[in-house]
Amino acid sequence: MVSDIAKIAAARARDYADTFFGLGKIDMAINSLTAARQLDAELPGLDGYYTAYMVHSLMEKEKTWYEILGINNPETELSIIKKEYKKLALILHPDKNSSKAAEGAFKIVKAGYDLLSNPDKRKTYDTGLKKRARNDATTAPIPTRKEQQSSPYKRTVIIRTADKKTCIVRETSGNVCREYVKPVVNGYVRLCKF
Repeated sequence: MVSDIAKIAAARARDYADTFFGLGKIDMAINSLTAARQLDAELPGLDGYYTAYMVHSLMEKEKTWYEILGINNPETELSIIKKEYKKLALILHPDKNSSKAAEGAFKIVKAGYDLLSNPDKRKTYDTGLKKRARNDATTAPIPTRKEQQSSPYKRTVIIRTADKKTCIVRETSGNVCREYVKPVVNGYVRLCKF
């Protein structure tokens, strides 16, 4: 009886995953599928659903075609790319996968294979990837406000000026550095605002 309830709950979780995907909440769909797998690992079609959602998730996160096709090395031979494509196409084909995400995932994988199987397009794509990697390495990321506020490393340095009536306060938090001038009153620096 308990196993029947778990199977029903797993089927519902799988259906909820499709509903979440339809609403554009891919991460929620993946979480719901994970719950379905925990309830009933033998529920038919779970791997196909999961693969379809992951392809959409990788596309949403702007991963490379290599990553979407499950290939680690861009120097991989065409025969291996073809093998990986066929494996994914078999899982994602809408006739074999009843997920709402299957048709779109199948088209995404097909587009990636079409690009990587054409030697001229692949060469151009690889050149673009190398340029992007070089640009990412030379430019430091700009921290978001949340990263700035949640940085565990906060440091305050006080530098006295020559006139001894003011000092420079330098606060460093993560990648952000702020400097401002504060007055010295009775030999003490007033750091708080009044």
